Amino acid sequence: MNVDEQSSVLTFLNSKIENIPKFHSAILPKLCGGDRVVDLLFYKPLSYVDRSKSLPDAQVGEFTTFVAKVYEHQRPTSRGRPYRVIVESESQYLFIVFFNYSVKYLYKLFPVGTDIVISGKLEKFAEHWQITHPDYMLSDINLFKEIACIEPVYQLCRGITNKSIRNIISSNLKDLPDLPEWIDETLIKQKKWLNWKESIIRLHRPSSLAEAEVCRERLAYDELFAYQLALKLARENHVKKEGKEFIILSKYKEQVLNELPFQLTNDQIRAIDEISERQKSRYRMVSLLQGDVGSGKTVVALFAMLNVVENNMQAALMAPTTILAEQHYNWIEEALSCTDIKVALLTGKTARKERKIIMNELASGILNIVIGTHALFQANVTFKNLGLAVIDEQQRFGVIQRNRLVGKGENTDILFVTATPIPRTLQQAMYGDVECSILREKPKSRLPIKTVIMNVKKVSDIIQRLKDAINRGEKAYWICPYIEENEELNIAAAEMRFQELQKTFFDRVGIIHGKLTQEQKDQVMFSFKRNEFSLLVATTVIEVGIDVPDATIMIIENAEQFGLSQLHQLRGRVGRGNKPSFCVLLYDNLSKSSYSKLKIMCESQDGFYIAEKDMMLRGSGDILGTKQSGCMEFKFADLYEDRELLNLAYNSAKGTIANFELLLDIFEYRSRLHFSKFQ
Repeated sequence: MNVDEQSSVLTFLNSKIENIPKFHSAILPKLCGGDRVVDLLFYKPLSYVDRSKSLPDAQVGEFTTFVAKVYEHQRPTSRGRPYRVIVESESQYLFIVFFNYSVKYLYKLFPVGTDIVISGKLEKFAEHWQITHPDYMLSDINLFKEIACIEPVYQLCRGITNKSIRNIISSNLKDLPDLPEWIDETLIKQKKWLNWKESIIRLHRPSSLAEAEVCRERLAYDELFAYQLALKLARENHVKKEGKEFIILSKYKEQVLNELPFQLTNDQIRAIDEISERQKSRYRMVSLLQGDVGSGKTVVALFAMLNVVENNMQAALMAPTTILAEQHYNWIEEALSCTDIKVALLTGKTARKERKIIMNELASGILNIVIGTHALFQANVTFKNLGLAVIDEQQRFGVIQRNRLVGKGENTDILFVTATPIPRTLQQAMYGDVECSILREKPKSRLPIKTVIMNVKKVSDIIQRLKDAINRGEKAYWICPYIEENEELNIAAAEMRFQELQKTFFDRVGIIHGKLTQEQKDQVMFSFKRNEFSLLVATTVIEVGIDVPDATIMIIENAEQFGLSQLHQLRGRVGRGNKPSFCVLLYDNLSKSSYSKLKIMCESQDGFYIAEKDMMLRGSGDILGTKQSGCMEFKFADLYEDRELLNLAYNSAKGTIANFELLLDIFEYRSRLHFSKFQ
């Protein structure tokens, strides 16, 4: 395919969706995620209904489509009873049942003696076969083939029907162009895949459920392959640039190690060595440090920063909140008190006079390490020689935000840090072959957190025990899923629970939630740390990074509403001191699957195991919150179900990258098709 043909295809796929009724023009783009033809064609059905079975072949609970002759109308004998129309098909009689009906309408729809196409779910009541409120009742027998098919079911919203979406998609499939094949021919034969065009068409018009899955799988592979190539090309063009080579002399390492009030774990020692080796490379380092809650990630990041400082360069650590940045600063400043290294804190709260001094010292190189928030990547912040950017809780920053900080140096090394354990599959999808160090082991001083499941009806008993604990000088969190009460949902709201707890704890209880400004949130947390109150009612804003060592109790109300990884992160806010800690998971209505989820929390404190289970239960997108983190959202691929496809795409991309020049043209074209975010 030449350049003109490529341009023609992209023009068509990026053109506005046509044939949309005016009253759907505002709704459909919201459902599809855009108003282009490609957005519409990539709008994957949620499920399919098999209407192809004839009446004799269908079982109870299955859908069936057939032509029947109307035999008789049976009006109900008493009020509240259903209206029945008896029809005959292939020497078999069955009832068509209606509960909300207009007699006049039903006589018009079902004239006795006429043939009619019926499609619906087959039921058996007493000895009679029946269909209640059929999905289709058509007098035009010629429409039978159109109805007796595999019908795609799309996600809907008020104002648009499934039929409307099918019709709009069908009208846009007519002019769908061919694309040159880019998948290995052997793999296509092995997987029995159709080409790209046929896969799109058959996804929306499959001849069988098996065919629909084959088409989804093919398109999922396209998506994963394009994304893996993007990661590898970015690495070739951006990461693998030759730059500085650090000489690791460990000038400060021994000094700091001797001053630490604890021994490093084996995992920490290994991670420090791994990152040091990567820093010695002549290529730019882009590394990921994953650590379970309380595994000591900040210590590892500190030693990476020390390597930079001893090579006469600067390091920056960026955290998502002021309180977390201050927490890091206080610990690092104390750890480096035995050295001549100069550290500063730069946040939105930093006074103007102090900010000016810090910025001057950064620009002149006097300042070795700066710790801060979003303030670090502001345009007027200049470094003399930024050698390493440590991004803490990196998924909480967008891609552009991270790049603004990294761009303040030349070929700056990057160390991403996350306390959210990422399953291997998701890590591979998000980062490709970015090198990763993992901290599973926790310091010996960390005591396990006893976790129990309790019915919310026992809340009065819990409050009494909480009262006893607070009187002993302990602190506690009480987590609610929502901020305000919702009449439609019987789910705990932080503001209501706060008011209830005030009756018992008076001014010893505080509240924090997402509607507060960042300054207000920080003030509440500082007050909690300073013992101005002992019980903190909160939403998930306290999920990551807050370190209050004397907090020993975590109560999570409506725990069934949270994902496993989120529950694990919340639980990690306690158990940070030397006292036994507890986590109480309160539930209201507990389904079998919710009970299994909460049971995992009671049985395991391994964040990586919990993350795998969470991905299996909820899917990949919900674990890190991909919309907020800037990670790619996949339309066809499920990173848990399609693990094998991801490995195939990963390995194929690895082999393809060798043909770098040849790859650039085809990749640019396919990536623009699959991922407009890369443009």
